[in-house]
Amino acid sequence: MPPKLGILAGGGPLPELLVRACQDSGRDFLVIGFQGHAEKKNFADVPHAWVRLGAAGQSIKHLKDAGCQELVMAGTIKRPSLASLRPDGWALRFFANSGAQSLGDDGLLKALVKTLEETEGFCVIGADDLLSDLLATKGVYGHVKPDWQAEEDIKYGIRAALDLGRRDIGQAAVVQLGQVLAVEDAKGTDALLKQAQKVRMSGPGGVLVKVKKPGQEHRADLPTIGITTVEEASAAGLRGIAIETNGALVVDRDAVIKAADAAGIFVIGIDLQDHPDVSGDVVDGGMIIADRSNPLVFLIAGEASGDFLGAQLMQSLKKETEGRISFAGVGGARMEEQGIKGLFPMAELSVMGIAEILPRLPGLLGRMSETVDTVKRLTPSCLVTIDSPDFNFRVAKRLKGKGIPLIHYVAPSVWAWRPGRAKKIAGFLDHLLALLPFEPPLFEEQGLPSTFVGHPVLEGDAGKGNGPGFRDRNGIAATDTLITVLPGSRMSEISQLEKIFGETLFLLNKNFPQLRVVVPTINTVAGPVRRLTAEWPVPVLVVEGDQEKFDAFAASEAALAASGTVALELAVARTPAVIAYKTNILTAMIARWLVKARFANLVNLILEREAIPEFLQSACRSDFLAVAMEDLLADTERQDKQISAYDEALKKLTPKGHSPAALAAEVIVKVITKETPE
Repeated sequence: MPPKLGILAGGGPLPELLVRACQDSGRDFLVIGFQGHAEKKNFADVPHAWVRLGAAGQSIKHLKDAGCQELVMAGTIKRPSLASLRPDGWALRFFANSGAQSLGDDGLLKALVKTLEETEGFCVIGADDLLSDLLATKGVYGHVKPDWQAEEDIKYGIRAALDLGRRDIGQAAVVQLGQVLAVEDAKGTDALLKQAQKVRMSGPGGVLVKVKKPGQEHRADLPTIGITTVEEASAAGLRGIAIETNGALVVDRDAVIKAADAAGIFVIGIDLQDHPDVSGDVVDGGMIIADRSNPLVFLIAGEASGDFLGAQLMQSLKKETEGRISFAGVGGARMEEQGIKGLFPMAELSVMGIAEILPRLPGLLGRMSETVDTVKRLTPSCLVTIDSPDFNFRVAKRLKGKGIPLIHYVAPSVWAWRPGRAKKIAGFLDHLLALLPFEPPLFEEQGLPSTFVGHPVLEGDAGKGNGPGFRDRNGIAATDTLITVLPGSRMSEISQLEKIFGETLFLLNKNFPQLRVVVPTINTVAGPVRRLTAEWPVPVLVVEGDQEKFDAFAASEAALAASGTVALELAVARTPAVIAYKTNILTAMIARWLVKARFANLVNLILEREAIPEFLQSACRSDFLAVAMEDLLADTERQDKQISAYDEALKKLTPKGHSPAALAAEVIVKVITKETPE
């Protein structure tokens, strides 16, 4: 009969499996359950004692009093701080003698095993000595097999995980398309998978690779997977798990296979001897960047217009590289459609104005640090920041000198205010993509390479709306006066304009009794927009999506819009408009002091005259807006003049020989490949 066994139990199913094995073989045992780690319900009916993790002396006493001669360590233990551990005398002596504070997990466990055997007289065995059928076997588990790309990811994952293990940090890495997305640390595999989910790129999902640390004490903390690992890997968007043959444990093999097949992901046992080309490598920082012919572009968009630019750019980059490109970063719904997996919701960055930003500053600073850390970890082929300079420039400054080309898309309006910014920006950016033809010289004279790429609105579908179809499906008669109202894409804009626009409609309705209103919006603010516009004094239809918006433009006689990119979309749609804008008093006072531009509407700026009526700040009043809208609706000559002005401005915005996004993509590829953009 084997000697009595002491089971030092942490979390997870492994300790319970050891209990069953002892019961099946008739072996005597005692469970030492660590409070806050092991599941109490699993040991209620078996010999056990509950002990605080730091009370090591008490655990030793229980084991010796029970006559235990062999010990096995099983289950997960989250490494606590020394203060939260509250070590007793035995533990304090162990820490002092072993130098535990400077050791990683494996070093600490080796020291603990040595002390338990040499000082306390126990024999420590491994869980695999008792449950040999749990050791991972070579080959595929289940029906799903890795393809060639997954095999490549496994190779890079082995290299990253082994390097991590050599430094006694962790045992696992997640790799996607040759890029290491995340590596394990003291927080464990659960935290690793959550991080991998945040930074997942477009394209086929990544692979979780788990191997034991080189020279690891196999009797403690072997890499382990179970049903939960499969479920969390699937939730993280991974397509497979690779584990080391005879170096990892698979808890409940049949259930793991069933769960993996149901989730459509593979599980495979890998023999490191089959990968001699990577198993001996050391990788700096655990970060491996694979074949640079398949570059990773990290993009950051902070608002709806940037999301549009980013989506167009991603589509063009795919075409420019024939699909050999990956994306990560922060974007909205359009960029997600092109395959980006957002690090966090883009809506968190969609705030404008000094007074509006201040209450949200702590959260923005936290997201800024998270973004910088992620870019450093992924080491992309380049970083492309899109507009939103308050956030993006701070990120770029912190990444200057890290070996990552920094490209900004949408030049800041130095021609309108704070011209000194051009020199500062030139100090940290590597290239600037400008939307307006007069912008590049302002930055090139400061030493910043810049390219006029044109405005991507020009290649959108704003001019392809179906007006009659929109009226038909929404029950809007041909005799009804329909106007499009656009109060903005940010809540800070909407909150300033919705009341003024509502009052404007009240005044308009007096002379246009059959007035109907359509409000195109985006999903991030659709709920508040519906609630606010429900109070307006005329029938309001709120629609979402680009096609609905463009159909609304085509169906409308005119538009009342907040200043912004949408004003250019109205130009492409040839929908006459009145432009308005208002911010809170503090932001307005500062803007009045700093802003030098004569106009807010881009059409007026390009033409250097007020071809489109605009009412800003103190002039943004319902009575002024109502008169301007009434004049526009009643006078076809005014409408025709606006349309002619639109055509004139759009011609100046169109680059020669390229679509805007295609030219931007071409420049980015040249920056990545170190060619000089024209």
